[in-house]
Amino acid sequence: MYQVQSSTRKASTTSPDPMSFKLPSTESEVAELLASSKTPQERREIFQALLGTQSNPIPPLPSIPKSSSGVHLIPIGRKKLTTDHTGIQVHHSPFEALKETYSNTLKTLQNFPTASVYRQSVESLTQRNLEIVLKHEVGKAAHTSQEIEDSIKALEIELGVNLVEEAIDQAKDEHSLVLSLYDSEAWSDLIEKPSPGQWDSFTVPSSTSYPKD
Repeated sequence: MYQVQSSTRKASTTSPDPMSFKLPSTESEVAELLASSKTPQERREIFQALLGTQSNPIPPLPSIPKSSSGVHLIPIGRKKLTTDHTGIQVHHSPFEALKETYSNTLKTLQNFPTASVYRQSVESLTQRNLEIVLKHEVGKAAHTSQEIEDSIKALEIELGVNLVEEAIDQAKDEHSLVLSLYDSEAWSDLIEKPSPGQWDSFTVPSSTSYPKD
């Protein structure tokens, strides 16, 4: 458990071997303190300790993201606190989240007919995006927070998005669509056969009344 050292107020716990830290005075110090935590439990304890020392509590700590299988993803040490976009929280495991979602999409597409145009186009785009993620992927252990943010920015540029969080949402939406199409077997023949010529393309004859030069 954590103890906060403050000249005006002290928050302590009854843990027999408490860890202590100096109360941060700036937003960047708060971010650095949270980024230095090693486990989700430590992050919660730091946040709870900070709440007990401030008259204006800081916003609730975002929950640790989970994968589609319900397993907590591993934070990579981002110090970024906000995306500056309302309703979009900073994702602390963007590389892992994208890898898993893209991989699941590719796995589901294997059940589509190989002749499916949808499968061919989505498979090509998803494989390309996955390769981009693998190229820029970094981990907390071997990189500084600035190097991590630089890698994320390079990833955003190559994926063509403003925020990596947007890429994650797009990947999840595509995966959901793939699952829906797979469940409905969208490639199957229609129950009601189309009328002859219903899907034939048509052409508009050129005008014969337009004046010639």
